[in-house]
Amino acid sequence: MARARRVKPDEQLTLVEHLDELRSRIIVVLVVLTVAIAVCFYKSEAILNFLSSPLPSNTPGHPDAAYRFLATSPLDGILTSISIAIYSALLLTMPIATYQLYAFVIPAFAEQHHKHLKPLVMMIPALFVCGVIFGWYLVVPPAITFLVTFNQQAFDYNLRAKDYIQFVLLTLLAMGIVFEMPAVMLVLARLRIMSSALMRRHWRISIVVLAVVAMLLPGVDPISFIVEFIPLLVLYGLSYFIVVAVERARGADEPDPEPLT
Repeated sequence: MARARRVKPDEQLTLVEHLDELRSRIIVVLVVLTVAIAVCFYKSEAILNFLSSPLPSNTPGHPDAAYRFLATSPLDGILTSISIAIYSALLLTMPIATYQLYAFVIPAFAEQHHKHLKPLVMMIPALFVCGVIFGWYLVVPPAITFLVTFNQQAFDYNLRAKDYIQFVLLTLLAMGIVFEMPAVMLVLARLRIMSSALMRRHWRISIVVLAVVAMLLPGVDPISFIVEFIPLLVLYGLSYFIVVAVERARGADEPDPEPLT
């Protein structure tokens, strides 16, 4: 496998060379994803027990036992293990994928901007991890508690592992991606696509858009909406101050105009 090389800003590449570099970086991501899928499939039972910890045990006489899921088909066990492996591997591979995207895009910027964009190398993966941790501790538990106790007298909940795993891991993946908003706004500010004046002028529209995004995230209950919408507002505010900092740094870097004579 050819190792993806870092392209210099002043290096002129043909379309074929750009596609070859993109192919190399996609191969790196796919190799990492394949290894992660294999490891997660091997450890699927341990991952399932860990992800089911927010659920109360349904084993009579053993309140501390792991939750036992409903199986309605002989294929449920193997299909659930495959789902766990794929979704868990996506979570583990996402930081690598974002770095490869950064390394592919960064040569398009002038070299003097690299010192300002290099923090993205750590910022994007770190924000994704923070989003996953936030989702696991503050979004998933209240959402699960609300959903499985809603009209509890009328329903006897016996969950299928595949549906539960899809709900939990998609929620974590969505929260990780959402938490990367400040990094995206930093890039847009560097490209002069986004400005602090624009954010101030359209803040009402932005709040409506963020509310719609929170509604479209995997959690569909009011508790999940609240705990997802509030961080979006905080991230939007943080993004505003990042854009302001970028504009101030840009103003300091640009020379003052010559006085008219």
